[in-house]
Amino acid sequence: MVDNETPQIFHLPQGDALEVRQSAFGSVGRIFSGQGIEAVWVKKQTEEIDPDWFSQPVVDLILVVQGKLRVEYERSELQPCALEPGDMLVLPPEMMCRAYRYPREAKEATIFLVVYPRE
Repeated sequence: MVDNETPQIFHLPQGDALEVRQSAFGSVGRIFSGQGIEAVWVKKQTEEIDPDWFSQPVVDLILVVQGKLRVEYERSELQPCALEPGDMLVLPPEMMCRAYRYPREAKEATIFLVVYPRE
């Protein structure tokens, strides 16, 4: 149980989180869920690029904390972008995309914070 009345500090590069899920395409750490929002960090390092497109029914705010993140879109008229630390992407609802560590041979992990409304 998380105490929403006490300030909490999470060190994202160290992997601090309330819970961490591993997948074939990266790690996801939940750092907040409540009051209509959810915040997670995502870490991409040596995992394969997910061949499938991803979207959410709500807006995603994506802030790169460490490394570089390449984002590709299913819609061919949208150019891929490479985000660096401090860059924030506002991803509209239902926007089909995929994201991965860039360049692929980089030794440093890419870590980004994702915040979105909870339904």
